[in-house]
Amino acid sequence: MSKCKVKTGELKELAEIYNTKGRKAVYELLNSKYGVKNPYFVLRRMCDDPDLSYDAEADQFLSSGAQSAEDVFMSMDELCSPVVPQHVRNEEQQSNDSRPAAMDKLIRELIGDRLLELSKYVTIDSLSKRIIVDKITLETDGYQLITH
Repeated sequence: MSKCKVKTGELKELAEIYNTKGRKAVYELLNSKYGVKNPYFVLRRMCDDPDLSYDAEADQFLSSGAQSAEDVFMSMDELCSPVVPQHVRNEEQQSNDSRPAAMDKLIRELIGDRLLELSKYVTIDSLSKRIIVDKITLETDGYQLITH
């Protein structure tokens, strides 16, 4: 049995067999027709092929031009279904719920401002395990440097 390479055009046929007869049928065909003992790389090519896309949930290959009208467009039932009312919260509840988020945002901004201010005067060099403080600029801006 001579080995032949699976051509790119034949991948669609293999995908159809995979969808209709299953994975084992594709493995048997690859072994008998092409002499492929390890079909992993052929399946990998099928998954990577731009004309085919693999849907893991459905365990099927989908051809890019094979989408049906039901997949693309909404049905009349979907278009005409009644609107489901959503729970509407009053303003007081909304303001109570947004307070922790607003507080968290404020805290982050304040911490960011402090770190930005510190970065003007302090540099940390983790490679040499040094902290460099610009004492002159710090004192010029009205701060005192206290070490202990």
